Amino acid sequence: MVGVLMHTKYLVLRHSFSGAKAATTVYGLIAGLLAAGATIWFVVRAGAGAGDLLALTLASWVVGWVLAPMMGSGDPGVRKEHLDRLPITHRRKAVALFAAALVGVGPAVMLVAATSLLGYATRLGAGAAAVAVPAVLLLVLLVVAVSNVVVVGVGSLLNTRRAAALMAVPWGVLICLTAQGWTLIAAFGGDAGGPLPAGFAHGLRVAPSGWPVAAVEAAGRGQWGAALAALAGMAAIVALAVLVWARLLRRPQPAPVITPGTSQAWAPPTAIRAVLGKELRTWGRDLVRIHFLTFALVYAVTYALLPLAIGSTDYLPMTGVFGLALAAGCSAHLHSSDGTALWHTLLAPGNERADVRGRQVAWLVVVGPPAVVLTALGAIAHGEMTMVRWAMALLPVTLGAGVGVMLLISVYVPIRMTDPHRRGSNPGQDGGSLAGLVWLVLPVLAVAAAPAIVLVAVGLPWVGVAASFAIGGLLAWGLGRLAYRRLGTHGPELLAKVGKA
Repeated sequence: MVGVLMHTKYLVLRHSFSGAKAATTVYGLIAGLLAAGATIWFVVRAGAGAGDLLALTLASWVVGWVLAPMMGSGDPGVRKEHLDRLPITHRRKAVALFAAALVGVGPAVMLVAATSLLGYATRLGAGAAAVAVPAVLLLVLLVVAVSNVVVVGVGSLLNTRRAAALMAVPWGVLICLTAQGWTLIAAFGGDAGGPLPAGFAHGLRVAPSGWPVAAVEAAGRGQWGAALAALAGMAAIVALAVLVWARLLRRPQPAPVITPGTSQAWAPPTAIRAVLGKELRTWGRDLVRIHFLTFALVYAVTYALLPLAIGSTDYLPMTGVFGLALAAGCSAHLHSSDGTALWHTLLAPGNERADVRGRQVAWLVVVGPPAVVLTALGAIAHGEMTMVRWAMALLPVTLGAGVGVMLLISVYVPIRMTDPHRRGSNPGQDGGSLAGLVWLVLPVLAVAAAPAIVLVAVGLPWVGVAASFAIGGLLAWGLGRLAYRRLGTHGPELLAKVGKA
């Protein structure tokens, strides 16, 4: 059973490696290998603080593995439903699904990153190097098992709009800590070139993510009991995660609880207003959109607030810009989210323009006001015009370019998402490979903002603001036009791709 499912997962991945799926997979593989290479390089080059740095980086990897599936997981290939008809116990089913989950790009990248432990262990002696080999393997097993258990477990909780929004809060904060956590380290007296503060370093080793480091260090000191205990603890967590996974498989998947609002019948006078009304209602009811929009805003606010720990308020005026950029990436799946319901749009030839423009206006209505408010509050709290000029110059172009590029990517790079009528209650899992779309959107926004950045940098801030409005408006109109023309000429192909999920 295990071997069959692992081979099945391999075949699914191989046959789905085409088009947008191949592009996002290759992009993710390159980014992951670069991150893994950076991890190895930093640990090898580090001095006295190599162990502390390794514990910190492994903690970041584990947190990323646990949270990334909640922020947009790809198609798992082998699902629980595929095994429901087989006469096997839930425990065997969990073991089989766990084995299938080990096949993929993610576990391979994690294995490469974990080899940094071997580089550190060689400094401590042959015994430490010998302990590092099983520690690396156990670390990969641990992150894969815990990650899947979190996805399945949280899926039984996120069955309301309020829960979908609330559960995005810890994900946004914790993922932001992996990018901005250096501010807290600096605030508590850490030094990038030396050991971390003693209490913080000890806490990193007490956490399960630090047990591989603790094991090789104990082996290097000749404390074999402590080293074996750390390895046994990792193995116990893997076994416990599989048992919890099996228990969660016993529960039926709850359907999302959506209470539609009551409204009077209304006949919109134009097609654009009809799409606008539909989109506004969807933004208020779709768990996937609510979850990821909340995540974008929470991430942006956390990213701007963390530098306060070192006394810097420079990021506060940029909160709205950060939120817009991430919200655009998290919204670049709108047509994929429709699934087979996209055929309603295609059955009305000539309405592609109304579809795209209506979605653009709805996004501006939903995302624009919070971004403006966050920018204004950040500017007031900052109290200086230096960063305020940058925020004023970047906000319009980010808003305009974001609303254009997200629709363009939506029709050019469809992703596999669960059809709306088949979704469960886990918006992170139902959201598809949104992480890849975010990384496609961000470079485009950076290029679009480049002229405004240059103008502000050379001392022409108000010219930069004017250019920002002009470029943002032009990109919103031009990219939207490309999007609806693409939808008109390749609508059936788009439906064929998004309708497979």
